[in-house]
Amino acid sequence: MLDTQKALISYLNSLAQVIENVRTAELDIKGEPTQTQAFAQAVAERELLVPVVGAFSAGKSSLLNAIIGSSILPMDIKPETAIPTELRHDTQERLEALFADGRTERFGIEQLPALQERAEELQLLRLYINRPALKGLAPLVLVDMPGFNSPLDAHNKAIAHYIGEGAHYLFVVSVEEGSLHKQILRNMDEVTLMGRNFSVCVNKADLKPAADVQGICDYISEQLEDEGFPATVCAVSKNDISSVNAMLGSFNPEELFGSIFQPELLQQNFAIESTLSTALAGLNSDKESNEQKIAEIEDALRALEQEREQQTQANSAGNLERIVDEVLRSVHTRLAGSIDEMARAALRSQDEMTRIISDEVRSGLTVGLKRATDSMSAHMVNEFSQHVSGSLRPELHLTQNNWTDSLLQTLQAQLLPGLLSAIGGQAGGAASGLLTTAMSSMAAARLIPNPILQVVVTVLPSLLGALFSRISEGQKLEQAKDAIRTQVLPDVERGLRPEISSFLLQAQEEIVRAVSDAFDQQIKAQKDILEKINQQAESGNLEARIRVLEEALAEVRALAHAHLQTAKR
Repeated sequence: MLDTQKALISYLNSLAQVIENVRTAELDIKGEPTQTQAFAQAVAERELLVPVVGAFSAGKSSLLNAIIGSSILPMDIKPETAIPTELRHDTQERLEALFADGRTERFGIEQLPALQERAEELQLLRLYINRPALKGLAPLVLVDMPGFNSPLDAHNKAIAHYIGEGAHYLFVVSVEEGSLHKQILRNMDEVTLMGRNFSVCVNKADLKPAADVQGICDYISEQLEDEGFPATVCAVSKNDISSVNAMLGSFNPEELFGSIFQPELLQQNFAIESTLSTALAGLNSDKESNEQKIAEIEDALRALEQEREQQTQANSAGNLERIVDEVLRSVHTRLAGSIDEMARAALRSQDEMTRIISDEVRSGLTVGLKRATDSMSAHMVNEFSQHVSGSLRPELHLTQNNWTDSLLQTLQAQLLPGLLSAIGGQAGGAASGLLTTAMSSMAAARLIPNPILQVVVTVLPSLLGALFSRISEGQKLEQAKDAIRTQVLPDVERGLRPEISSFLLQAQEEIVRAVSDAFDQQIKAQKDILEKINQQAESGNLEARIRVLEEALAEVRALAHAHLQTAKR
């Protein structure tokens, strides 16, 4: 277990003890210690997935076999049988298959080749093997991803699933490629947009002289620098994997782990601090003053419900048209920038051109939807904050201790990656295992961009059929570019519009629900504790109860300073 992992569990155990101590003052914090216990379990069980991405020719499986120290992954599989395979350490060797319908079955590891023949039925495989190398990598879990030239739908689903769950990415490039092609750069862009980092491994270094290999690594480093990607590059071969082992060892899982949990744990800490502050103020006030505060809180809850209804009623496709246009502009920019590449591909293969368009659409959607959902989240948190705070006196405002800031940070960090990771099967697992109460409704969300990508797959055949018939009659490159620019791209964008609109409409509904639920829970926690204080107004022991809460509040703040700020750094 990582030091950060141990520290966060220690923090949560200490926080649970503080919450227990508050009970000696005859008070309870709403939702606790249930939420703290759920956080502790999530921290203890969290893994850090490292998807290994690249073309089939890059030699991903052979490299992973070398890292594992065993030729367990088949290296002669066909693109259409590729399935994401997670490599996990366990003394009880087995193979778990997660099917597309959500069921899980267990097999012997010798069944791996046979299961890959059932690729269309499967979402992913989890391979548990007893290898020291995998044990040494824990909590990092390597994932053998389908290659770039696997079937289009399988590739899109795998990329989308792990772009939400991956903690760090390893891009594998064959030394024979000599550089980073546009497709891999697109995928790198998507990864960085989701707040993830990556490294690059130049494989098959034994096929070229050392000086040539170094030149290729230097050139790739220059490409990464030009794109603004902070990534390290190493060269390996099946005979010498020392550099990739060093790279894997250089990942900072402590920092990765801390960054995953930081937003939500801060939000929870701020919420507890706010409730304790309200309780202290209540104990130091008379019953009449507390009743006035309770009345104000009830007004705030009514304002919250009114705002929820107003935002729900305002949630229509027409009101989102501007945001839909912005997402489509993001897609258009990507497509327009690749017209030359698409035209050259069109002269060679319809499948090749379809893949380029799909990659560009997925990349453009990732950029556009991230901006859109971030903006929508910020707007919604601000709207609810303004309407609710107007009904509360300053000491009851939720913005006093940055609670709303941490709520927004949590939404923006988790919303789109969490939705993307739900593609192709049931939501849940690592990405949704640590959702706050406000985000819990996302766990069963249907908001997945896969239908948007399906539009591309279904629209393109008829569009490209006519284009290719003209090319076959003698059209040249410039004519192909014009046909793509004036016919294919507009039709693709028209096909995407209703799907983007539907996606954003549902996303807006989920954001309204998540934000309003978070405000509702926090406001009710303060109301409940004030009501309890008034019910016990004649119970005595006032000074002792105040002392307990003062100590609890100081301890909550000290714990945040000692653990959460350290994790943030």
